Amino acid sequence: MKVYRIEGLKLPEGRKSLTLGSFDGLHLGHLSLIDLVKKRAKEKGLPSCAMIFDPRVEEKKPEITSLSQQIGLFKDLGIDELFIVNFTPNFKSLPYSSFLSSLSSKGVEDLVIGPFTCLGKGGEGTIAKMKEFCSSLPLNLIVAPPVEVGGERVSSTRIRTLIKEGKVKEASLLLSRPHFVSGLVVRGLKNGRKMDFPTANLGGKVEGQVPAEGVYYGYFALGKSLYRAAISVGTNPTVDPRSKEVKIEANLIDGAPFSLYGARAEVKFLGRLRSQEHFASFSQLKEAIAKDVLECSKQIPKI
Repeated sequence: MKVYRIEGLKLPEGRKSLTLGSFDGLHLGHLSLIDLVKKRAKEKGLPSCAMIFDPRVEEKKPEITSLSQQIGLFKDLGIDELFIVNFTPNFKSLPYSSFLSSLSSKGVEDLVIGPFTCLGKGGEGTIAKMKEFCSSLPLNLIVAPPVEVGGERVSSTRIRTLIKEGKVKEASLLLSRPHFVSGLVVRGLKNGRKMDFPTANLGGKVEGQVPAEGVYYGYFALGKSLYRAAISVGTNPTVDPRSKEVKIEANLIDGAPFSLYGARAEVKFLGRLRSQEHFASFSQLKEAIAKDVLECSKQIPKI
């Protein structure tokens, strides 16, 4: 996959099929757009392309997936070219008609959008207006139908709420994959090691939306290798009751093959076991962790 960072709409020349949006999470609704653009591109022998914006259009909301995570997911989905547009105030004020005309002049023959997409200044470019305007251009506007799960539309907002509430299993159904966060493995206080449950701690800037505090089961991923893990998300109230820093710690149930410090890893959440608790002593905490690890090992399929 080729990745382009562009100013304005200075796309590389050449015929292409394109889909665009924020694509935060790359959930089932987004996948329907990507499937459509790939199908259209294959039929016409064109590259399949996607356009996203940096910073995000909804920059004040938590990111389900970071930009680097999005790039990796687009690559896995088989998109040929990814355009990352600098979302400046000038770009934000561009009329939808100028936006569509510019795409057409740069070789975009098919534009695949979601059913609730609005383009241009103030979101004035509604579906109806865009359809009418595209009829005067050599630009095919393809509007994907909404995707619903459980009688409700799949959306990034719905998924953010589920993750915030710790409902990662439900969020994963809408994402079509486990929700994950990523970061560097750093040295912790080694309290887990003292209790015979050593953990791999994610530190620095953790990418992706961190779920509600609690104990989860899932996978610890290094590249393509997956390790079953009991995952703690929280402030460690028993170990350090004054700390307000939320930590992500993964106990690799089957052990780690080598030192993990400094490695870039992902923590993939399959489900939530319980909420965070404060225990009266280290011995009670150790007993609870042992139960957690045992229960997590039952919940996680072996690789």
